[in-house]
Amino acid sequence: MDEQTPGVEARERAAVAEVLTAVLRHDLRNRFSSIRNASYYLMKQTQKTDLWKADPRVEVFFQLIDRELASAEELLSARNLAVLPAAQERVVLCDAAERALAVSHIPPAIRVERTWQDKSRVEGDGENFALLTRCLIENAVEAMPQGGTLGVRTLQGDEGRVILEVTDTGSGMSDEQRSRAFEPFVTTKPGHAGVGLCIVQRLALRGRAWVELKAGESVGTRARVSFPIAEEPGAAGGV
Repeated sequence: MDEQTPGVEARERAAVAEVLTAVLRHDLRNRFSSIRNASYYLMKQTQKTDLWKADPRVEVFFQLIDRELASAEELLSARNLAVLPAAQERVVLCDAAERALAVSHIPPAIRVERTWQDKSRVEGDGENFALLTRCLIENAVEAMPQGGTLGVRTLQGDEGRVILEVTDTGSGMSDEQRSRAFEPFVTTKPGHAGVGLCIVQRLALRGRAWVELKAGESVGTRARVSFPIAEEPGAAGGV
């Protein structure tokens, strides 16, 4: 367990940094576009005045603005967004879920129910899958400040798929909250950054999985991640 703990925690720090970087890049690109449009408009208006011909530095400065914006956008595009490692291995999904439970802080007032109905392997990075599960677990725990039941299980999905399911017995989410749950920095919990479910979605996509949030059967929320089962070695391309 001591060897596993730093791995998941390191992935969590990297995942948060990745979300912040992606949001920052998107925001900067929008701002660069606004500056370029404003600069172009001012240049066209200035060309109609005597200043354009009287002072040759004016045109030089507009060209400088355009070059610097182009350099800044190139710098944003050149840097690799994938700060999270992405090893490719065949992982028993319930083993990754067990690692997540081992490193998650679960208060004594919360009872854990774990059920591994499907022990299929999925292809991807085991630590990333553990982090994905941990984010879902922590989100469920936060929904039960007075205690409750946390369910973590693997189920047989549609043909060729295995489902990771995390449930809670909290107050649940409204339709609007579920529709915005995967947006970064959207949270109703004071003191929380609101990036956990965004990380879940990004990691799921890397594992060719999809995520859905639904109301629980009676109370709370049910999160499901559907993964494609890894092919057995030699299953494809036989002689």
